Amino acid sequence: MSNVVVEPVVFEHADEVVKGVGDSEGYWALADRRVFAVMAFLNATGYDQEVANRPMHPVRVKVREMMAENLAEHGEKLERWRKYHAERRIGAWQYVNFALSLSSDYPFRRIRAGKELTYSWTDWMLADFAEVVNDFWVRGRLEEIWAACRDDYARELASCDPEKTARGIRSVWVYLRMERKDDYIIVRVPNPLERHSTASGHRFERYFYSVEGPLSGGYIHEYLHTIVNDLVDANYKAQEGKLKEYFEAGKDAEISASYQEVAGWVTECMIHAIDYRIAVQRQTDPSGVERIEARVDALTEGGYHVLRPFYALLAEFENSEMAFDQYLPIMLEKLPEYSQQAVTVDGNG
Repeated sequence: MSNVVVEPVVFEHADEVVKGVGDSEGYWALADRRVFAVMAFLNATGYDQEVANRPMHPVRVKVREMMAENLAEHGEKLERWRKYHAERRIGAWQYVNFALSLSSDYPFRRIRAGKELTYSWTDWMLADFAEVVNDFWVRGRLEEIWAACRDDYARELASCDPEKTARGIRSVWVYLRMERKDDYIIVRVPNPLERHSTASGHRFERYFYSVEGPLSGGYIHEYLHTIVNDLVDANYKAQEGKLKEYFEAGKDAEISASYQEVAGWVTECMIHAIDYRIAVQRQTDPSGVERIEARVDALTEGGYHVLRPFYALLAEFENSEMAFDQYLPIMLEKLPEYSQQAVTVDGNG
C-alpha cells in the first residue's frame, strides 16, 4: 500500500510486555493486542480448527462465548464479516502476519510497508482489514473482553520467560557451531486463541515475533527458519532430483499439503530434524528421548519422509567439528536415494 506512513511500533502498555535483562536482554514476551484482535475476528467468523481429540484452550472458549454474546445484536454485520473471511481463503498465520504490520493498540492503523509482509499479495488481499478490525473491536466490545482476559494472558506470559528464551536461542547457535549474525529482538507472543501446537514466525523492524498457540513452544523452530531457509536454498539445487523423490512420496499427506514446492518442504523437514536433535541433547531422561524419537518417526511416516534421514545424518554432524553451513552440502550428498526403507527406523534410524 503506497499510502502507508512507516513508523516504529510503540508498545503502550508496559504491563503487557516482559523484557529480559542482563544476559536475556533482547528477549521479550508480549501480550499482543493486535494478534488478540485478529484472532478474535477469525474465531468469530469461522475459524474453528483444533487439533484432533483436543478441546480448545479455555481462554479461546471464554473469548468465543463473550464475543457470541456481544455480537448477538449485530447479526447482519457478522454475516458480512464471515463472508469477508471465507472469500480470502488464507491461513490464520497470514492474518497474524498482517496484524503485526499495524500499530500496537486500537484504533489500529498500518505502520509497516507491504514489502515487510511475508507475502506481498497479503498486502492487497487485506488492504482494508485494519478498518474491518477496528469496526469489529467496537461492535464486539473487545476492550472489555481483553480486560476480562488480562490475568489469563499474564499467566501465558509467565510461560514465555525471557531467560529461558535466551538459553534456547543460544542453544541453536551452539548446536550449529555458527556465529550469530542477526540482531533481532526476539518477541514471544502467546496466542491462546489459536489451535494447539501451532506457531508462526514474523519479522518487522528489528523484531522477530514467535506467535505461539497453546503447547507449541515453537520459538526455536520458528527462529531456525531465519537461518536454515537461506542455507537450504543455497544448497538445494545440487541434490534437487534426490530431494524431489522424497517430496513426491510425501506431498499428498495432510502435513505436507501446505507446501507447493520442494525446497520449502525440505526446509521444514530439516528444521524439524534440527529442533528435535537439540531437544534430545537437553534430555536427561531416556523416556524423554524415546518420546522425541517417536515423534520423529510419526512425522516421517505421516508425510515428512525426509525427516528421519535428516535426523540420523545430524547425529553424524554432531560427531564432526564442522559448522552446519559447511556440513550441509555434505549432509545432502550423504542423503540416501529415496526408498521405503530409507524413511523407516530400521532403514535409517
